Amino acid sequence: MLKLNKKEILRYLGYKRSHELSDDIDELIEQEIIEVQEASNPRYMYQIFFCHPDEENKTIIVDGTNLVLTGNSIYKHLRNAKKVALLANTLGIEIEQVIRRYEIIDLTRSLVLDASCTEFIEKLCDLAECDIEASVRDEGLTLNRRFSPGYGDLPLAIQPTFLKTIKADTKLGISLTDTMLMIPRKSVTAIIGLFEDKELALPKRKQNKCLSCEMEDCNFRIGG
Repeated sequence: MLKLNKKEILRYLGYKRSHELSDDIDELIEQEIIEVQEASNPRYMYQIFFCHPDEENKTIIVDGTNLVLTGNSIYKHLRNAKKVALLANTLGIEIEQVIRRYEIIDLTRSLVLDASCTEFIEKLCDLAECDIEASVRDEGLTLNRRFSPGYGDLPLAIQPTFLKTIKADTKLGISLTDTMLMIPRKSVTAIIGLFEDKELALPKRKQNKCLSCEMEDCNFRIGG
């Protein structure tokens, strides 16, 4: 059981500080914080590879794989990295079935559960990141923040190769729709740079993600 942040769940639900939180919704969130963890099948896996920048094409080559990371955003994110961690997480198909059932019988509960899932998968990513950090501690490597396909100008089109590279398609059962959305829906893939010089691990892990993201039309950024 991971400690989930109720404020984050409210943010995913679109609550503002000016909104009054009713006792019923507050209690419902507490219930779904428990249910999401009991009904999910949370798993993660990662692999670490050497990487290097292709300066001419402004891409990042993941050594020993067919994966090439394209776009200015990921190039700036990883151009000084020695290695890269490829991470995949999922809450499993079980929680998807619970959400679908609530969509029929209790729409409000389904929305709260969905937001709780989003917070849970983020906490699972944090847990995996701690695992990665521990695994490279003896090498003196520093991590920068997670960067997922679809962020900035890193295309979702890399998802099939990404999943196959670390075998997340077979080991975690993650598949893709024609539009590159993952199934189970509450799944995340992420890329983390590993740096010998911590001063080059930019943007800093504690930096406001909105300030370093190029998606200026994102609702979370617009809403502050």
